[in-house]
Amino acid sequence: MSTPTTTASATAEEPGARAKTLRGLLLARELDAARQKQGFTTRALAAGMSMSPAMLNRVMTGRRVPTALEIGGLCSLLDIHPARRHHLYRLTANADLTDWLLPTNAEENPIGQIEAIAETITWFASHLIPQPLRTTAYNNAITTAAHPTPTAASAQTTGISMFLLHPQTLHHPGVPTAVSREQLYHLRDTHPHKIRLLPTTIPPEPSFRVLDIDHFPPIVHIEHHNTTILMEHPTATATHTAFLHHAKAVSLTVDHTRELLASAGVSDLRSPG
Repeated sequence: MSTPTTTASATAEEPGARAKTLRGLLLARELDAARQKQGFTTRALAAGMSMSPAMLNRVMTGRRVPTALEIGGLCSLLDIHPARRHHLYRLTANADLTDWLLPTNAEENPIGQIEAIAETITWFASHLIPQPLRTTAYNNAITTAAHPTPTAASAQTTGISMFLLHPQTLHHPGVPTAVSREQLYHLRDTHPHKIRLLPTTIPPEPSFRVLDIDHFPPIVHIEHHNTTILMEHPTATATHTAFLHHAKAVSLTVDHTRELLASAGVSDLRSPG
């Protein structure tokens, strides 16, 4: 699967999608959270902005991007901290952009915000156990300059996730046998209903995950060489979402997955030595 580059063209509003772009959605969610925190009704805030309630509602749902003057007024009325305003101004200026390409450790990486509003997250892992499922020993064993320790996943994120694991994830040449065995038992016993092993016929494509947000197209998230890639437009995500749909359809059952992880047969899925 090839990864499209970041585009600067405005995306058409998809049927059923409320916000036009992910940046617009994140901007709207943060503004609306600030509105609620300050105790404003939509009507009262609209009056303070000399806007109609209907127009403000479109801003608060991401269907309309505020102008530079409007975002300044909203930040002032909602008492948004000056350090945070710069981020909102940038989201406003770039609201028509789709897809993201930025360093994983970027100060304004939006992954946490997107996870917080996702309804479900589906992981496809091809070579390493996904971070939320790792034991400490396993994570330490595979952590190198090439695979830096990621940010710990929240319980909420783990709770809404499903993990599709290619058999290749069950072994790694740098993981000691005892650590690998502990990791397999951990997979068997931790959130077993959320883990599915895939048949070996599924190609080990690079790992990715799909985040589903209510009233918005699926978001594809890829970590590649310390770079975060986010794709949101359906033309960019179609290959990944189709691949994931097929993988889910042919994945092993929960019981079969647990049996393989619990039995000596797991060793058949591991590389010799």
